[in-house]
Amino acid sequence: MGEYRLGNNDSSNIDLFRAVVRARLPTRTLDAQGSGHFGAPRGTHTHNGIDLACYPGTSVYSAVYGEISKIGYPYSHDLKYRYVEVTDIEGLQWRYFYVKPSVKKGDVVDLDTVLGVTQELPYEGITQHCHLEIKDVNGDFLDPTERAAHP
Repeated sequence: MGEYRLGNNDSSNIDLFRAVVRARLPTRTLDAQGSGHFGAPRGTHTHNGIDLACYPGTSVYSAVYGEISKIGYPYSHDLKYRYVEVTDIEGLQWRYFYVKPSVKKGDVVDLDTVLGVTQELPYEGITQHCHLEIKDVNGDFLDPTERAAHP
C-alpha cells in the first residue's frame, strides 16, 4: 500500500475528502502508478478526476444532494470494480469509482447517504483510493475540488 502524503493543492482536497468520506486524509500523491490530482498526465490523456487516498472498506458518502443515476463498471474487461453515479439538481454526474455500492439506481441521496465502501485496488505500488470525477451536461469533466459541498 502506498503512503498517505499531502500533495500540492491539499487544502481544498481535504475539505472535499471530508465531504466524501468524513475523514481528514490526503489526496493521492505521486506513486508508482502516477498522481491523483485533476489533470495529472495519463499517457496520451489527462486524469479526469481526483483520487482520494483511503483504506479499502472506507465508507463513501455523497458529496451532493441528488439521485443515483447509475451503478456501473469503470472497466469493461474487469467487472470486479464498480462505480456509483449521483446526478445532482444541475445535471452534473458525480462518479465515485472503486466503491462497492450500498445504494441502487433511483435512490435519492443527501450528504448523510453512504454510497458504499471502497474496494481494494490490485495495482503494484498504487496508493489505495476512491476516484471522484464530475461530468457536466455536455460530457465535459470538471475539477471536483472546485465543486465540492463542504460540511
